Amino acid sequence: MKQFDKKIQNALGHYVYALINPLDNKIFYVGKASGNNRAFSHLNKSSTETEKNILINEIRSKGFEPQVEVLRYGLESSKMAEIVEASIIDSIGIDNLTNIVRGHGIENGRLKLSEIQRLYGSDPIYRKSIKEKYMLFFIQQTYSTSLSEIQLYDSTRQFWSKVSKDKRTKLKNGKLEYSIALSIYDSVVVRVYSILDWFEAGATFSTRIVSTKSDRYEFIGNIITDHPLLGKKIIEDNGSGIKANQQGYGYIN
Repeated sequence: MKQFDKKIQNALGHYVYALINPLDNKIFYVGKASGNNRAFSHLNKSSTETEKNILINEIRSKGFEPQVEVLRYGLESSKMAEIVEASIIDSIGIDNLTNIVRGHGIENGRLKLSEIQRLYGSDPIYRKSIKEKYMLFFIQQTYSTSLSEIQLYDSTRQFWSKVSKDKRTKLKNGKLEYSIALSIYDSVVVRVYSILDWFEAGATFSTRIVSTKSDRYEFIGNIITDHPLLGKKIIEDNGSGIKANQQGYGYIN
């Protein structure tokens, strides 16, 4: 079967599906759909070199075809499909899949006890009380406790669009104006890194598929394990947690 007919689409409604590698019978991609053939759209030939497409081409080069399986169907809403999708991705571990992000229903996703303590037992700090300059990177879509340290580092430092030249250029003292990166998940500082230098996307070694979009950048730096903001929840004047913006990064001071 290469697609669902209309009768099957109507019966499935909101559903969550998986792509299976027939060489080892393991799931390599999880997605959601709403009464359509989106599950099969990934199998269309594409020149884009994503990790998913590379694996599909590798499977086909060996004379096989990826399999589509429906994991849950008849879900009440698109939002419910998002939650189920994210739960399955978390249970498998995004590092074991070719999905780029953990899904759209990750707000209450998989966490280790140590991370629950870090995120929800952390002491809040008002943004206005922070006097130093920091660059913020919101990793809501990529953060997972199953990520290794290098994967978390790469998720923080790559691939950011339209970082202005003055923010990427060193001052006369040889340092950047914003030389400390705060990696933010759910308003909490989960990692802190120094920013040593900026490069065009794909210029440095990475665990991630290089972004092919222009005007994107990445930094290199070192982890800072004893920074005073590590584990702190940053809140606004009204007591709400600091929110991500459309760019995915921002600045304090």
